[in-house]
Amino acid sequence: MQQLTLFDLNDNPPPVEYIPNFLTPDEANELFHHCLILSWQQNNITLMGKTMPVPHLECIYGDAGCDYLYSKSVLLKPLPWTTELLRLRCKIELQTGYQFNIVIANRYRTGLDSIGWHADNEPSMGVSPAIASVTLGATRKFQLRPNRGGKPIDFWLEHGSLLLMKPGCQQEWVHQVPKTSKPIGERINLTFRPHVNGNQS
Repeated sequence: MQQLTLFDLNDNPPPVEYIPNFLTPDEANELFHHCLILSWQQNNITLMGKTMPVPHLECIYGDAGCDYLYSKSVLLKPLPWTTELLRLRCKIELQTGYQFNIVIANRYRTGLDSIGWHADNEPSMGVSPAIASVTLGATRKFQLRPNRGGKPIDFWLEHGSLLLMKPGCQQEWVHQVPKTSKPIGERINLTFRPHVNGNQS
C-alpha cells in the first residue's frame, strides 16, 4: 500500500500528511468530470453583520442526518452519496484509517474564487477531527499558519492528490486558498469529514 509522506518542514510543522499521486491520472480525470455535474450552489454567508455570497461554489453529499452548519450562517444538507464519491470515501478510509460521513465539495472556477483564513472546527464534526482533502483540476496555492499568528506555509496541491489534516490541525492551525490574478484553470476540492450523527459501523 502506498504510504503517506510528510512534508519536510523543520520549524513547527503542521500535522498534515500528503500523497501527491493518490489517484492515477485517469482516475483523477474521470472523477473531475463526474464532479462537474454535482449539485453546485453559491450560498450566502454572514460575517461581522454583513451578508455576502460565498466566494466559490459548494455542495455536500453524505450520510442522512449529517447536516453541516458553518460560520453560524450557512447550513448544508447532504445529498445521498453518488457511486463515485462513495467509492472515493472507501479508498480514503482504507488509506488513512479514519472514518468519514460527509464530503463538502468546493469549486474554484477562476483564480478569483477563494476561501479566507479559517479552521474547520464546527461542533458537528466532534472533537479534534481528521479531514481528508482531494484536489482535482488546476493546482492552487493552499496555505496553513498557526492560529496564534506567524508566517504562512505554502503548499501546492496537485490534481489527484490527497492532503490529510490530522487530529489537532483544526485546533492549532488555520488555512486558506487565496485569490490570484494569474490565469488559472478550475479546481475542485473534496473534503471528507466525520460527523457526530454519522453511521460509525
